[in-house]
Amino acid sequence: MVLAVLTTVSERKREVIAQAALTLFASDGYERTSVDAIAAEAGVSKRTVYSHYGDKENLFLSVVRDTYEGMLARISEIVEHTAWDGDLRVTLTSCVTAITRSMVRAPERSTLVRLLMAEAPHFPALIDLLRSRSVIPLLAAPLARLAAAGRLAAADPAQAAEHLSALTFGQVSNSSLMGTVPLTEDETVRLLAGGVQAFLRAYHASG
Repeated sequence: MVLAVLTTVSERKREVIAQAALTLFASDGYERTSVDAIAAEAGVSKRTVYSHYGDKENLFLSVVRDTYEGMLARISEIVEHTAWDGDLRVTLTSCVTAITRSMVRAPERSTLVRLLMAEAPHFPALIDLLRSRSVIPLLAAPLARLAAAGRLAAADPAQAAEHLSALTFGQVSNSSLMGTVPLTEDETVRLLAGGVQAFLRAYHASG
């Protein structure tokens, strides 16, 4: 019982430190953010920060990785719970709409985007993360099943997923300037519907 309580307290401290670090890294940049400032923002001692993360670089990489992985996990759940046996246009629209809303409503998304744009060139590990883990494989899996069933003409499901992403999330991201300018619900719906329509023109199986 005591061990469980201590573990919970430790996990909460780690979460608080991570949130403080994400906020400060995004606002002040990696170089200008000190461990002292992170500790103060989190309301913990500097020693506590080091005990959880070792050093500032590991803290930075851990925070970015965990935040990014958390967003992908939510997207994966959406894809897995999508009913892929229904009407293709309705199914794809429903899926990309749910993913877009998840991304837009995630308070950490714009923070993460700014952070990655500013710091990724200095951290090869971040570039490797973005290349190895993305929404594309998550979408490619159901598109591959649809192609195998003869419902999509997609010889390369990964490329099809890239096109679907670019035509939907990409359009929303571009129009909102990476989430910095809020779009209306009508505008988002229009962009996603148009993207799905364009995707199906290219990939819908004939006959």
